[in-house]
Amino acid sequence: MTITTKKAAQRQEPDNPYALIGGSPLMKQVYRLISKVLHSEANILLTGETGTGKELVARAIHEYGHRRTQPFVVQNCASLPDGLLESELFGYKKGAFTGADRNHQGMFDAAHNGILFLDEIGDLPLTLQAKLLRVLQEQEVRPLGNTQYHKINVRVIAATHRNLEEMVAQGEFRSDLYYRLAHFPIELPPLRERDDDIRKLAQAFLDEVAERDHRAELRLSATAEQALQRYEFPGNVRELKSMIERAVLLADDTDSIEIHHFPNLPLTVSPVHGGMLKDMVDRYERQVLIDSLKKHRGNQKNTAMALGVARRTLLYKLNKHNINSQEWRA
Repeated sequence: MTITTKKAAQRQEPDNPYALIGGSPLMKQVYRLISKVLHSEANILLTGETGTGKELVARAIHEYGHRRTQPFVVQNCASLPDGLLESELFGYKKGAFTGADRNHQGMFDAAHNGILFLDEIGDLPLTLQAKLLRVLQEQEVRPLGNTQYHKINVRVIAATHRNLEEMVAQGEFRSDLYYRLAHFPIELPPLRERDDDIRKLAQAFLDEVAERDHRAELRLSATAEQALQRYEFPGNVRELKSMIERAVLLADDTDSIEIHHFPNLPLTVSPVHGGMLKDMVDRYERQVLIDSLKKHRGNQKNTAMALGVARRTLLYKLNKHNINSQEWRA
């Protein structure tokens, strides 16, 4: 899942109003949850594997919510040492510690009246969890070196790939902070459970690269599409985007992205979850027919010749897959 480009936005489903790509049942459930919490003040906890698009969902909630005109501030809780993270979150006063030669605004102050997105909240040290809890409870913050608290108005969206409930049970995460953050949890599904969205995401990423690199004719071959749909994607949407960008670089002498342009894609890929061989073959056959019709501008005679089948056979297969060749007539 990702924020779309203009081209990709034209393809999004009508029941997806948040500029996020994906029409699978699992993503539609995510959209329903977003709609329920969009205009509330409840804190949100986004969970899911790494690379599933948690920050993009947080940005969508900001962009389409009532705080859209206010700041959206991001802080990754795993990216900084404990001491530095504390000063970044809460700010500090000049002279608070060695090297503090000026006042420094913290993330909570920077996000005043807006949204603070705390990524990888599961990596927040226990020593800072109590301080964060107080900020959430009282909506006030005290910069390091200052003796006074001051009020803030910040909505917090937190995200993690870790199981916070297990961490609570093991004493690694405060239960009171967990319940304060998880007023409204939203779990993002892994890409391997969103088979229907892989093609749409891949095409959207390809559109982005094509627009950026001025290569308007870039396209995925049917074989490459099928291989991508059978791949597990342990890195989820982030991995798919990286694979598309690399494939385009490798395909610098052609506009057709083929399976060999994905060197990290296993030659033998795992089967589609819940899919049968017949379904996989049917999907592949349908895509080959569409690709050939596009190439021959809907001409059935030329398409049949290119595929090496009789025209009667072609008509049968077009009817079988509910394909209208007129769509590609010049």
